[in-house]
Amino acid sequence: MAEHGHRVTAAIACHVARADGTVDQLTQLLLHPEHEGGRHARSIALRSGQSRALAYIGRVWVSASAAVSSTTMLESRHHAYEVLAALRDRIETTPWRGERGRTALRVLRAHLNFAEIAGGPLHYASERQTAEEAGISRTTLRVVYETVLKPRGWLRRLRVGHGREGSTWYLADGSPDRHSIPIAQSRFRTTQSPPTWHLRSGPPLGRARRPTSTPLSSAG
Repeated sequence: MAEHGHRVTAAIACHVARADGTVDQLTQLLLHPEHEGGRHARSIALRSGQSRALAYIGRVWVSASAAVSSTTMLESRHHAYEVLAALRDRIETTPWRGERGRTALRVLRAHLNFAEIAGGPLHYASERQTAEEAGISRTTLRVVYETVLKPRGWLRRLRVGHGREGSTWYLADGSPDRHSIPIAQSRFRTTQSPPTWHLRSGPPLGRARRPTSTPLSSAG
């Protein structure tokens, strides 16, 4: 329930940020006794005190503001579909060379599936969830994030998850001069949490087939 409450709070914060609101307005909204969406923040205030609730709202606001300022504004469900379809086409047509490249492709496909469920490039994903979806170990996943996908502009982690709360990710299209994955091989962080279903405004977009290639590792 706490995890669900946080996701609702984060979604409300993003809406306030997109409407050019302020953290004070978000605080008033969440702490209003008749606002259902503020139940999680009010429960923190009752359990741990007003100052702890205000600090929590402040952290959520910082994350929401960063997400809104660094992501594409989707005008409609159809626009979201077009953005994700273009991303899938770019991902599938990029040359992913070598074992590391093929692993990075599986991880990107996993994130794309989560983004399609969420209804846009902004989504939550946990380390365990992503590793299971991609069919690789969590150790391999961490190295692919740090050596391929984040440096080459495919994924941006807007907020690191804690406990059972997954990290907030933004799926980007990579830079044109960063698409080539080096052949040199290398050994290849979030927490369990479902995707951002709370940001959906309609039925989920079509889910692509899951990768069928043999996992590199089943450990982790």
